[in-house]
Amino acid sequence: MTVPFPKLAGVCGWPIHHSLSPLMHNFWLKKMGITGAYVHFAVRPDDAPRAFGTLTRTSISGVNVTLPLKKLAFDSTKYVTPDAERLGVANCLYKKNGQLYAHNTDLEGFAAPLLKRLGPQKIMNTPALVIGTGGAARAVIGALLSLNCPEIRICGRTDEKAEKLRREIDLPSIYAVPWRHRQISTPSAGLIVNASSAGMKGMSELDLDLKMARPDCFVYDLVYTPLETGLLRQAQQYGLPHLGGLEMLVGQARPSFKLFFGQTPPEDLDPSPLLKQALTRKIQSTANA
Repeated sequence: MTVPFPKLAGVCGWPIHHSLSPLMHNFWLKKMGITGAYVHFAVRPDDAPRAFGTLTRTSISGVNVTLPLKKLAFDSTKYVTPDAERLGVANCLYKKNGQLYAHNTDLEGFAAPLLKRLGPQKIMNTPALVIGTGGAARAVIGALLSLNCPEIRICGRTDEKAEKLRREIDLPSIYAVPWRHRQISTPSAGLIVNASSAGMKGMSELDLDLKMARPDCFVYDLVYTPLETGLLRQAQQYGLPHLGGLEMLVGQARPSFKLFFGQTPPEDLDPSPLLKQALTRKIQSTANA
């Protein structure tokens, strides 16, 4: 009997010990009976170009990449997928035919849970308000454009960054909204996405009041630590449909797993309960420290 050669993949970042990706990928490996492992790789930014450059000479099939290494990963190879090219950053490096490719699964990761909840027809008829101007916001805007969202308003705490992002995309359906006017855009938005760090553990809550939001407005907060942000609590308070960032975390991991291990995890293999338990334990251990 031939024993399959174990495949190795992982996640790179600095710091990286907090990442839940190994928990999720190893859950799928075990449940799917695949011989392999997924581990943390601590990579300093000043050493990232060298580290990424050696991947083709190792048995590692690929790595996910998190902050602050996404741009360095994108610059590490001449082979870049259209999704990575569109965003200018990579959250995934994988090997194919002996070459290293830079890819970005954030567009798919954002879109998959949203499509499941709203469906393509609803998104095609829903104006969106996107809070944030960084890499996550770019992924959100790219995904919404691919889903034919009719109007996207970009709003960030720095007006210049929002306007710069609008100019770079340069489409008539994209608008930059000054931060001081963010509440004016709320009543007409059918989809509100927090793609900023506001509400994340250690950060201030997003300063956006949902009181005047449409009754059918869908609220999507990409933050998953904590699981329930102030924005999501507001959505619950006003009876608005909503979605947290844990779904995007799982959504972007599925295509990465396929690139690394050759199979897509079935939809019924949901690691969310396991991830929620891990996050709850972290919160409890922090509170008891």
